[in-house]
This record gives sequence, C-alpha cells and structure tokens, in this order.
Amino acid sequence: MAIYALADLHLSLSNPDKSMDVFGPSWKDYIGLIKANWEDSVSADDTVLIAGDISWATYISKAEEDFEFLSSLPGRKLISRGNHDYWWTSKKKMDEFFESHNYPGIEVVRTNLLEAEGCLISGTRGWTFYSQKSQEGSEDRKIYDRELLRIGLCLKEFETADPEYKKTRILMIHYPPLSRERHTTAITELLKGNVDICVYGHLHGNAHKGIFEGESEGVRYICTSSDYLGFKPVRIL
Repeated sequence: MAIYALADLHLSLSNPDKSMDVFGPSWKDYIGLIKANWEDSVSADDTVLIAGDISWATYISKAEEDFEFLSSLPGRKLISRGNHDYWWTSKKKMDEFFESHNYPGIEVVRTNLLEAEGCLISGTRGWTFYSQKSQEGSEDRKIYDRELLRIGLCLKEFETADPEYKKTRILMIHYPPLSRERHTTAITELLKGNVDICVYGHLHGNAHKGIFEGESEGVRYICTSSDYLGFKPVRIL
C-alpha cells in the first residue's frame, strides 16, 4: 500500500471539444497515457492525491464521463480543487453526486481531514504567491488571503487529530507555493513546522523551469503536474 500523486488530469471525456494541444505535443493522447501509466503503477490498495484541475466540465452534472473514467482507475482517489474546476461545489453536493452515480473511490478534500497509510491529509486550492505583491484590497489579494485562512483550517484539522505530531501531515494545494528564487511566502510560513509534505500542480510547459522542488524549512515540496511527470503518478510515500 502506497501514496501516489498526480495533478492536472484535465479530463475532457465529458467535453471533447476542449483541447490541451495549446500546451504542446506532449499532451497527445494524454488521457490514454494517464490510464496506461496509472494502471501500471497504482494498485487497488493504494491512494492517489489529485491536487486540482481534474475535469474541464463547467457543471458537475456534465462531468459524468470524466468521473466514471477516474472511478474506474485503481486505488482510492482524494481530490482537491484547481483553478479550472468550475464544476466544484459544496462538499456535501459533491459527495452526494459521487454516491448517486456510483463512482466509488473518489473522496473530496476541502479543508477537511482524511487519513491514508497512517498519514493525515487535507487541502485547498491556494492561489498564486505573486498576489502578495498586489495592491492591498485588490480582488487578487482578497482571494490569496481567503486561501491563507483555508490553509489555516487545514492546519487546525491536523492539530486536532494529532496534537503530538506523531503522523505525517500532507497538504494538497493546486498553486505552487514558492519558486526557485522565492523560498518564503505567506503560505510557506504557515506550512513551516506544521506540514511534512506539500503536493501541488498547476504548472505546464516551460513554467516548470521556475518551480521549486525539494525540502525547504522542513517541508518537502513535490510538483505533481501531469505533463511534468509524463502523466505517470509519482509515489510520495
């Protein structure tokens, strides 16, 4: 039993007119690559963390084929929100949708706490750290500040469940919290001392050149964008 991660699936079975070609030839037959690589790596007893940009559908009722595909893949899938997940709604409505459509193995992460392989897992969308430079009171800054509050809720879940810090804590976030040049942001300050592993996605194409991966102030940061990983889930534990 293991924990894997793969973000930015950008499934388009429910919306075939939505193309990922804009991101280059590496995206050719990407859904087929995801399926083949996933089935080659992940077993039924494993868990996969999917940190956002899951389906191109605008409404969850229009995402049936995408979630049917995801549900059919091996393992337990923990999903959190990305910037393109316009179908994202309340946790209650999403849970009801997955149950009523018989899509087993898909669980929603929305500042709540889940456990896998003895690890504590929570998450939220996050927002671009460049917004910290935005003018105070701007809409961009307001979104960033709201996400800081949501990360705070995730950390409270960790602390309540494990006050003595005996379990590995994993935060799922869609936006990368730091770059190669910038190792400290408001988000990383929150994570320091409270989180062991942070998985993120969002980046495509040449944007990967500016990412930070590795350990910074006790937190292990892992980029899990699907094209960055060759559309193959990466084992993190």
